[in-house]
Amino acid sequence: MPSPVNAKIKRRAVALALVISLVFGGYSLRLFQIQIVEGAYYRDQITQNITLVTPLKASRGEILDRSMRPMAINRTSYQVIIDGNFYPYNPYRRSETLCAKQNEIILGLTKLLADAGEIWEDSLPISREAPYVFLPERESSIERLKSDLRLADYATAENCINALVEKYYLGDYSPDDQRVCAGIQREMDLPGKFSYRDAYIFADDVSKNTTYQIDENKQQFPGVGIQPAAVRNILSGTIAPHMIGTVGPIYDLEEYTELKDKGYALNDTLGKSGVEAAFESELRGKNGKRTLIKDPSNVVIDSFESEPPVPGKTVVLTLDSDLQQACDQALDDRIQMLRAQPPRKDNYYDVSSGAVVILDVKDGGLLAASSWPVYDLGTYRQDYEQLIKDPEKPLFNRALNGTFPCGSTMKPNIALSALTCGIITPSSTVTCNYAYHFYSPPSYCMHSHGTISVRTALTRSCNIFFYDVGRRLGMQKMNEYSTLCGLGQKTGLEINESAGVLAGPETYTNWTPGMTIQAAIGQANNAFTPIQLAAYTMTMANRGVRYQTHILRSYLSYDGTEIPYEPKVAARADWTEEAMQAVHEGMLGVTKPGGTAVAAFSGVKYTLAAKTGTAQTGNPNKSDHGLFIAYAPAENPEIAIAVILENGGSRNAGFVARDCLDAYFNTKSNNYTPTPEGVLLP
Repeated sequence: MPSPVNAKIKRRAVALALVISLVFGGYSLRLFQIQIVEGAYYRDQITQNITLVTPLKASRGEILDRSMRPMAINRTSYQVIIDGNFYPYNPYRRSETLCAKQNEIILGLTKLLADAGEIWEDSLPISREAPYVFLPERESSIERLKSDLRLADYATAENCINALVEKYYLGDYSPDDQRVCAGIQREMDLPGKFSYRDAYIFADDVSKNTTYQIDENKQQFPGVGIQPAAVRNILSGTIAPHMIGTVGPIYDLEEYTELKDKGYALNDTLGKSGVEAAFESELRGKNGKRTLIKDPSNVVIDSFESEPPVPGKTVVLTLDSDLQQACDQALDDRIQMLRAQPPRKDNYYDVSSGAVVILDVKDGGLLAASSWPVYDLGTYRQDYEQLIKDPEKPLFNRALNGTFPCGSTMKPNIALSALTCGIITPSSTVTCNYAYHFYSPPSYCMHSHGTISVRTALTRSCNIFFYDVGRRLGMQKMNEYSTLCGLGQKTGLEINESAGVLAGPETYTNWTPGMTIQAAIGQANNAFTPIQLAAYTMTMANRGVRYQTHILRSYLSYDGTEIPYEPKVAARADWTEEAMQAVHEGMLGVTKPGGTAVAAFSGVKYTLAAKTGTAQTGNPNKSDHGLFIAYAPAENPEIAIAVILENGGSRNAGFVARDCLDAYFNTKSNNYTPTPEGVLLP
């Protein structure tokens, strides 16, 4: 008789055998189903081709000036790409062997490009040479890099490079080769930059000769190919570079997150600044589709265009490229002349920058916007690291973003406000004996003008008159009318601009009553941009109507349809006719004998209503800023101009304005004039 223990073991063995039989029976049935019942289906699947859809880039719209002269257009060039379908690539597994193959291709390709004088894509936010530092204005990319590498917030650029060296098996390479491979490998690793579907753009805008060299050595570079592409061609890189702006790649995932719903891929190019950024949605066009047919072994056997791309719209600007160039030249000539003077405070040898803005007074269109120092947009990419290190900050757009005290250019606004509010009349007088004693310590004028009215006070720029009128007008009314003129606020331009600052206790913590009279002559903490001063001058030219400034004249679609810009009224100042006439007459006198700008405008054949301005810097070792505003012709205004010379003096600002206005009136016969009154843009 078997023991109870042996019987128990036997039962368990039988149960286990039954389970094993059931499992194997199930597998056998499934195998029978796959091989016999569904065999034909799976044979078809194995032999079926693979269809892959990839994007076809749309050509970017062009940028023209108001006379249809090209400023930024496209030309056919070539891109070096890496196609993941032919490159040693496995998105699911990284190994030392695989990375070694990739690194050798990358280094061979970059050496070929470097020898040919070409540059390649590298958006790693770290300098390309040791000692490694993080690049400025790339905070989000730096934060993302540290996070992806699992480094602490305080990690240095050197720490990041070391982590990339480890990640991509670069320990046996030289430091220079490590940096090259790390930058490109990191770029290719970013989601959306490189996949079987999306080719990686290794280098943009390479020469035809370089493409021949790559083709001749293509066996060294599996997966590397050449494709034609439309690239930006800047016809004159020093004409309005701050306004035209730049295009570039999507630098980080944060930026991409905001753009992917609009149809962007991470390897797309888009406008980064200026007009290129402001009108990105119109310029970019709509991508098409290319269909690839691959056999079961992943070899491409056919490709065709399944959906054609739609080119972007052409953007026609209000800028006049000839006038812009003349303004650029006027600024450069005067600044270089001043800097060549011996170092003496009264000759403005320390002038540091300048800007000119000219507006079409009939609709607020921007005709010219010069900023000095300037840079060459055509070589921007190659020069970028030098440009951002330049202490004179050539990339900074002073015409739109520079804020400066406006000096005596504020006085017409104070006069218009006081006359309209009944504080004074055109015949009211104030006696100027050089010093104003209402507040202690006293404030001073440049001269002793005697008893004068508002017209003479504007012509001769008397501080005492406007100290007294400003005190009686008060900051509230002063700023109310300043706002209507567009001062201390953005003017509405499509391109990024600064808001500036209106003086007053709301914007200055240690405000005292005596600062009100300083604000009345454009000091205190008033700080305005040149385009705001031009918009303010336009408002006076239009008898109180201020248009929203704009740089867009029209859109042209690829089929020839034109969509014009519709002018917009931003504000209306309710000045009285009496006030406007008195101020107009006072500004007419500025360029006539006895006026503060008579020297600069001697012998002109056109009329202008103007105002000079001198603004103190608060630094006894620096020269005063110089300003000049005007509208012309005075009897039927067409344009408004504002000039600022930082540490350059008002006399010199007047001479710059003279050169710019001469250029405008000398080219009227060429039909480069602003829109006539009452006529809409074409």
